[in-house]
Amino acid sequence: MLKATSSRGEIDVLKADYYIAPTEIDLMVFEKLIPQDHYLRQVKAAIHFDPLRQLLADCYSPSLGRAALDPVRLLKLCFLQFHYQLSDREVIAGAQVNVAFRFFLDLSLDSPLPQPSLLTQFRARLGSQRFQQLFDEILHQARQHGLVKDRLRLKDATHVIANIAVPSTIRLVAQSRERLLAAARRFAPPVVAAHRQQAAEIRQATTDVKDAERLLQRVEHLRQIVAWAEPLAAASAPAATAAAVAELRTALDVAHKILADRQPQAQDKLLSLVDEEGGTGKHGDYYNGYLLDVSMDSDSELICAVEVLSANGDEAADIKPLIESEEAKQGNDIESVSVDEIGFRAEVLRELSEESGPHLTVYVPPYEWPGPVPGLFKPEDFLLDEQSQSLC
Repeated sequence: MLKATSSRGEIDVLKADYYIAPTEIDLMVFEKLIPQDHYLRQVKAAIHFDPLRQLLADCYSPSLGRAALDPVRLLKLCFLQFHYQLSDREVIAGAQVNVAFRFFLDLSLDSPLPQPSLLTQFRARLGSQRFQQLFDEILHQARQHGLVKDRLRLKDATHVIANIAVPSTIRLVAQSRERLLAAARRFAPPVVAAHRQQAAEIRQATTDVKDAERLLQRVEHLRQIVAWAEPLAAASAPAATAAAVAELRTALDVAHKILADRQPQAQDKLLSLVDEEGGTGKHGDYYNGYLLDVSMDSDSELICAVEVLSANGDEAADIKPLIESEEAKQGNDIESVSVDEIGFRAEVLRELSEESGPHLTVYVPPYEWPGPVPGLFKPEDFLLDEQSQSLC
């Protein structure tokens, strides 16, 4: 058995016969076929993977389930996926025939490979928080190599289109209603059945009316269901489990959001129940998705901090959290940051340069105000009288 050390001490988590180490013949093949300047040789030489294994040890149990495949090997497969833009199936197929992949994975030419579906389970097991810890450890190693400097960070965001089908508003309201009724069924099945019957009657009665009227009746019905379900979540019926109460409260939160979005001046509207964090932004044309906000070291061109915002998120306000996140985790003191014209806002510049804050030198191009529009009044067309009132 292979061992890993976690907060619970040294534990057995890996089964030895799952792995075949490269033989001398394998090493000779790698030496002959893989150039010394190959990218994967450089990565393997630069990154020390043992600390990553310790970060992953708590994800596995020494006493429950089957012994695991080496999590670092699965992490390396995820790295290959990202760098070469491969799917789960493609990266496993590539590792089957690509000698450089096997060298990077520390596999012999005879080593079996995991099923592609295991990579999906592995990513879900780690979650975003664990991946963030791995990112921070690799960045720490880059600092130890002297690659990352604190002179200047380049901060920018790029748009990411959400991989979702955005439903119509009528369908979105209906989906929220069904989620809420499903969550409330454990508390009061007869009432839920009555509401579903009412929904069917509304659907039948509004078949031939305009969409605005169809939406109005469905929204009013959703309001009724929310008003009925609120006391259920607050009362926390003894027969209900904590998970059931949490599910009901989550469904209520979504329903409240959808109802609030129906107001005329509503902002940051919910687009889909499949992906509740996406938003609508503008990058040339309007799009549905996210902003990938990145802080990069200008000297090494290594990414030092990442945040994902809704497409309509406040990119300028995210400058400070990005910088403070890196400084808190790496213990460094960044001197300056360069941003595009979106950072040309008084409150943002003041917050970044204050001594009580990040205390940064901020480089930002001034906003280019549009020129005068022909046919409109010019400043010289206005005069002030004795009462300081403007006359045109």
